[in-house]
Amino acid sequence: MSEADPAAVKKYLLARQILPKIVDWKYFDPSFNRHQERGVVLVRDNQVAGFLGLIPFRLEKDQLGADCAWSCDWSVDPGQGGMGLMLVKRARELYDGIFNLGGNENTRRLFPRLADHTVPDAGVSFVMPLRLGSIFARLPKGKLRDLLNQRQTLQQVPLRWVRGLSKSEITIDSGLSPRVMALADAAPQGDWRPLYDSEFLEWQFGRCPGISCWSCWISSESPLRTAALIWRSRLSPKFWRFVFRGETRDFEQMERLIGAIVSFVYSQGSVALFAIASHKESDLATLLRRQGFLRYGNLPFYAMRGRCAELPTDEFSVLSFLDADLAYRFEHDEASSES
Repeated sequence: MSEADPAAVKKYLLARQILPKIVDWKYFDPSFNRHQERGVVLVRDNQVAGFLGLIPFRLEKDQLGADCAWSCDWSVDPGQGGMGLMLVKRARELYDGIFNLGGNENTRRLFPRLADHTVPDAGVSFVMPLRLGSIFARLPKGKLRDLLNQRQTLQQVPLRWVRGLSKSEITIDSGLSPRVMALADAAPQGDWRPLYDSEFLEWQFGRCPGISCWSCWISSESPLRTAALIWRSRLSPKFWRFVFRGETRDFEQMERLIGAIVSFVYSQGSVALFAIASHKESDLATLLRRQGFLRYGNLPFYAMRGRCAELPTDEFSVLSFLDADLAYRFEHDEASSES
C-alpha cells in the first residue's frame, strides 16, 4: 500500500461503503502506521482492483517475539480471478505471520485452504439482552423489523432488572484513562496472545471517529491491577461492548466490574451488551454466563506463517473485541454497521 496512490486506494475503499473518516483513521494514521505496511493493493490500468488490509500487532511469548498483522477488508473486483490469493501471498511476505478472526464471506470461504491452522469455533461472542430492542435486531430484514426499530418507546422496554451503579465503589470516566493505558503497557507476559500497548489503544479508541469509550475500574484498588474499557458507536447508544485490561484472573474483581458496566450502559439507554472470549477461556465464559450473558455466536480463527517459517500457529489464549477490526464494527445495529 505504501507504493500505491493514496487517492486511488481511498476511492476503492469508499466504493465498498467504508466511510471516508474511517478510511483515513484505519489506514492513513501516520502515528499508528509507523512506516509499517497497512495493506496490499492490486492495481490494473492505474486503478485499484483489489485490496487486503493489514492491522499490525506484536506477539511475544517467553523469548519469542514476532511482528504480525490481522487481515481485514479483503476484496477484489469481478473478473480478477485468483488475484485475491495473490494479495494474501504478498501479505505473508510482509509480516512474520498473518491472522484473522471472524472475517467476511471471502475470508470464511478461502482462508481455511490458505491457513496453516484453522480453529472454526475459536472465538465465542456473548450478549446480555437488556431491553426489547435487542430482540428486534435479530429479526430478519424487512418491513416488520423496520417498523419495530422506529418504535423507540417499545425498544426501551426492559428485559431484566438492573441494579443502580455505586459511584463510590466503581469509577467510570469518559475516554481513555491514563490508569488504564498504564495497564496496557504492563501487560502480563507468558501467554500466546497479541500485545496491545497504549499506542494501539490510543489509535483504536482515542482516535477512531466511530467510537465513544469509557474507562472503568474499582476506585479503591491501588495499585490498579484490573480495569475495563466500555464503548459504543457514536451514532447510536443501543449496542455496547467491553473488554478487560490488566490482570484477568481475579474473577471476583471482574464480577464487580461487570456489574458496574451493566448498570452504566443500561443507564445510557443500551439495549444489549456484548463481549468476546476464546473458547479456551472457560472460567471467563462461566463468569459471563453467571452474570446473565448468553452465547451469541462463534468466530473462526485463521493463522498463517509469513516470513518467519518457525512461527507457532497455535490459537491465541485470549480473544476479544480488540482483535482484527472488530472493535468499531457494530453489525448488530443497522444504522451504525460501518461507523
